[in-house]
Amino acid sequence: MKRSISGDEFYANKEAKLDLNNSGTNETSDHSDGNRITENNNNNSSEVDETTKAAQEKDQVHDDDNHNHPHNSDPSNIILEKGDIVFSYKPKLGVDEAAALQDVQLFHVLLEPKEDFSSSTTTKTRLLRIGKKKLPSVENKERFWGYVEKVGENIDEIVEDALESMTYNTVTQGQRQSKADRIAGKGKYMMVRHDNRTNIAYVLEVPAEIGTVQKEFNIEKECTYTVAIKNPTTPNPSQLGLAREEKVIYPKELQEKFGQLQWIPVEPKLLDYNGVEMIWIASSCDLEIELGEVGKELEDLAAETNITTEKDVLNELHLNENEHPTQPLKDGEWPKTTLQNKTD
Repeated sequence: MKRSISGDEFYANKEAKLDLNNSGTNETSDHSDGNRITENNNNNSSEVDETTKAAQEKDQVHDDDNHNHPHNSDPSNIILEKGDIVFSYKPKLGVDEAAALQDVQLFHVLLEPKEDFSSSTTTKTRLLRIGKKKLPSVENKERFWGYVEKVGENIDEIVEDALESMTYNTVTQGQRQSKADRIAGKGKYMMVRHDNRTNIAYVLEVPAEIGTVQKEFNIEKECTYTVAIKNPTTPNPSQLGLAREEKVIYPKELQEKFGQLQWIPVEPKLLDYNGVEMIWIASSCDLEIELGEVGKELEDLAAETNITTEKDVLNELHLNENEHPTQPLKDGEWPKTTLQNKTD
């Protein structure tokens, strides 16, 4: 059995090491949302040490979340949100189809909360970009930096602005066109307040079995992560993380939740803004052990799905198969290149 990493271990660790996706770059392009997309030509990574104190973090279980949610079956766990989760990746510029992680430009996690299952008033859909272009591994005890790239009122806003192919200008090579995201998996997720931390857990619906693509991105059949939000008023080390002008500016009532802390547990309202920086810490791939009855509830929710094929996923996301190859959803393999399709 893989070792489960509790959130208490992380919050009690005075030096929490964050892995940032700070690879060498050749091109930078500007998009209308103000976020920068960088072309990475190597997989070098940088790390930065941040100090978090256990006593402070344990005080961050806010009163507004400490209520009995009607969908919660375990009093020690508070379900803050439920919904659909989608994992996708974008091939690098100049690459016909990715065949390994080195061919991938960026990795996305899309969270689409369902209103009936949310403890807050939010129904916003969020697109997250995860550093290192994959999920952190439980087996390797990894923790990766990420941020909210795009927030929309519905799934169509996210698809149109971030998941489709787009043409843009670069500094060095003029006009370029990026490919549409390829969907690598779809499932159900829960955001759960668990002891003095918050977990985001998921169970995969499609594909039914983990394949090569899912293994490359550390997408498991089920997994849970401790997720913490970075105080946007605290500076980042030079050239790491988002630039100051790209960071979220929270309303006063949300910024006050941080006090003088650098990190606090994630909650739904904190994710409803572009430029929110966060850390994902791999916790466990056994939801029942990590989350008890709530973990079993999530497994049952995913088992009841009517989304069972790659076409079901594309239809639900309003995506065109010609732009979004379905091979990763169908059998877990990388899509064939244009040349491979011609020779078949």
